[in-house]
Amino acid sequence: MKEAILWPENNMVHEYEMVVVTGADGSDADRKNQIDEIKKIIEAEKSEIVDVNDWGKRELAYPIKKQSHGHYSLITFKGNPNTPQAIKSKINLDEAILRYMVVRTEEEKVKSRGKKK
Repeated sequence: MKEAILWPENNMVHEYEMVVVTGADGSDADRKNQIDEIKKIIEAEKSEIVDVNDWGKRELAYPIKKQSHGHYSLITFKGNPNTPQAIKSKINLDEAILRYMVVRTEEEKVKSRGKKK
């Protein structure tokens, strides 16, 4: 049974997208383990994973850590405004991750702008 997620009292829950680029030279099992570790980090921050999408191997715009290709994954999750910073601080320690980016989804930004008026 999945544990219930307790949000902060102010109920500020946002949807975020996180793109993760890992080295393309690893095996599928290694890549799956890396994504599972990231999912554990997100869930440890009391966030809910909405979707995980594998984009596959792609050429990088410029070499990163002497690699010209990377494996891209998109993780969509819901969490409070402090979640992205907490995730970033833990992911920075993983050397297998070449790059990552966490952004709030555009729909969430539009909704929040409409509420302020």
